[in-house]
Amino acid sequence: MARNAIILTAALLGACGCTPGYRVYVNGYSELAEPVPQHASIYVVTDPNALNPIFERQIKTSADALLRDYGYRVAETPEVADYTLGFQVRMESEKVAGYTPIYHSYFGGYGRHPSAFGLGYTSYVPHFDTLYDQWLILRLLKPGPAGGTVVWVGEAMMSTDQADLRETIDYLLVGCIEYLGVDTGRKVTMFIKKDDPRIMGMGHD
Repeated sequence: MARNAIILTAALLGACGCTPGYRVYVNGYSELAEPVPQHASIYVVTDPNALNPIFERQIKTSADALLRDYGYRVAETPEVADYTLGFQVRMESEKVAGYTPIYHSYFGGYGRHPSAFGLGYTSYVPHFDTLYDQWLILRLLKPGPAGGTVVWVGEAMMSTDQADLRETIDYLLVGCIEYLGVDTGRKVTMFIKKDDPRIMGMGHD
């Protein structure tokens, strides 16, 4: 119960804190001997069998814009690319429970904040919410026989109280591409603001 309350609080703070933005958790796994060259050409691959090909193309457009911002060249076809970059998105929901403090005044009033006189007591009322874990997995391939070799995998995850990948996908992309080609060695936490230039450059208001 306490763990669920902590998860819920962290997610809500990430989505609704004083500075609007999202907390993104990133893991990078790499077999590259050296970082991806700054001006390498990369082709972002979409899944032709995706259930929502329109959303797939929107993700590709955002990924292309972000790669350009980082100094990479976006290839027009996979045949001329130094690397290809595939992606997969998914979302899972989970129920979490917590407690909301309610202040009771000795004069009969109650609410979430103490009265001006501070005369009263606090009780805690249980509440239940649904969080949505949203994932992005990127796979960087070096072209070659049999479709190429996976040389790097990036995973980005965040939890919000909204089931809307259209709102969060660009934040997940920023988290992954920030560490493109890098083995992070552990989970890395990023807080990405809504006015981050990388987000704004992908068309967010």
